[in-house]
Amino acid sequence: PGGTVRRAAVRARLCPRRPQRCRAETGLRLYPMAMPTATATEMTTATATAMPSATATPMTTTTTLPVATATAMPISASKPTAPIGVPLSETMERVLGPLDVVSVEQTPRGCIQECLGCSARSEFILYGGYREGRMSHNIFSGVGGPPAADSFGQIGHMLEESPFFPDRCFWSGMRKLQIPIRVPDQNGEEMMSLTKDFSLPTHCIVHGDNGDLIIPMCCCLPAMKTLAPDGTVAGKAQYVCDQYLFVPKIKTYDADGNKQYLVRPDTCCAGCCPVCECGSGGGNCLYMPFYIRDPITKAKLEAGPGAKGLPAQIRNLWPGMKKECCTSADHYFIAFPAGISSATKGALLGATALLDFTVFEEKQGGCLIVQW
Repeated sequence: PGGTVRRAAVRARLCPRRPQRCRAETGLRLYPMAMPTATATEMTTATATAMPSATATPMTTTTTLPVATATAMPISASKPTAPIGVPLSETMERVLGPLDVVSVEQTPRGCIQECLGCSARSEFILYGGYREGRMSHNIFSGVGGPPAADSFGQIGHMLEESPFFPDRCFWSGMRKLQIPIRVPDQNGEEMMSLTKDFSLPTHCIVHGDNGDLIIPMCCCLPAMKTLAPDGTVAGKAQYVCDQYLFVPKIKTYDADGNKQYLVRPDTCCAGCCPVCECGSGGGNCLYMPFYIRDPITKAKLEAGPGAKGLPAQIRNLWPGMKKECCTSADHYFIAFPAGISSATKGALLGATALLDFTVFEEKQGGCLIVQW
C-alpha cells in the first residue's frame, strides 16, 4: 500500500490533470524506494533532484523526455579521458614533431675549472637534421648521399644547472643536476628539462702498484628523467648493469615506467665486448654507434625517412681537430625511430645526455678514480 500511495503522489505532482497521458509521453518509470520510511514528499524531492528540468518549468502534455533522463549520470562521466603517460605540449610537438634527426653539439666551457680538476657545466646546442657537411664522408657512404647540412637551423639550447662547490669539484661523477631545454636559444621558452639525481658512477678505477683495476658499479646507477614544462615525467633513461659488464648500455622507459628501447652498440665475443665500426674519412676513422633497439628482441629499429636509410641510433661525431685536441666537447646526432611521439624523442634526448655523461666523458661523469 505504501508503494501505491507514493506512485500516486508522484504522478499527481508531475501531471496533476492528466497523469496517465503524461506518464506515457515522458516514459517515466517509477520504482519502489529501498527506504521503508520515505514519504511521498521525500520521493518527490529526490525525483526533482534527478530531473532538474521538471522543477524549472511546469511540464505540459507536449513535452517529451528520453527514458535516459530518469537515471542520474555522475558528473565525471561527461569529462574526456586524457591519455595516460604522454605529456605533450604545443612546443614539443612544434619543435620535435617534424624531425627525424637532431644534431647535438657540445660547446667548450670552463677551461680553467677543468685545469683545476673541477667539471664545467655542460652546454649543448640542438640543430634540426644533420648539422655537418662532412658527414657525407663517414656516415652516408653507400647510403645515397647526405641531406642539406643545417637544413633546420638551431632549434634548442641546453645548459646544465648544478652547484660548483662541492658537487662539480669533489664528486662530479655523482652529482645531481638539471638541464633545461629552451627553444630556440637560451633566452627562449622552456620546452622540457632533464634531471639527474645523486648516483654512483658506472665504474671505479683503482690505481695500484701493479696497474689499474676497473671495478664496475651495479647499484645506484645514473638515470636521466625527462620532464614536461609542468613537471610531469615524459620518460626516463637508465644506465644498465647486467652480466655483460663492459658493454655500455641504456634502457629508456615511457611515462608509465614501461620499457621502450635498449640503446647499445653491436657486440662480439658472445656479447661481452662492444664493436667499433670504421669510417670512410672525415676524421671519424673509428666510431661506436649506439643503436636504438627493441628491448625484447634487441633488433635494430628503422629510423624515419629523414635519416636517409640509417638505422635508429645515437652516434658520437668527430668535432674537428681543434675541439678534439683542446677541449672535451663532443658532437652527436640522434636518428629517431620511425613514428614515435614528441615525448619519446625528448626521452631519447635525455638518453643522449646520459651517454655523454657516463660514457664519452668518463673522467668527469663515468668513473671514480681511487689511489690504492
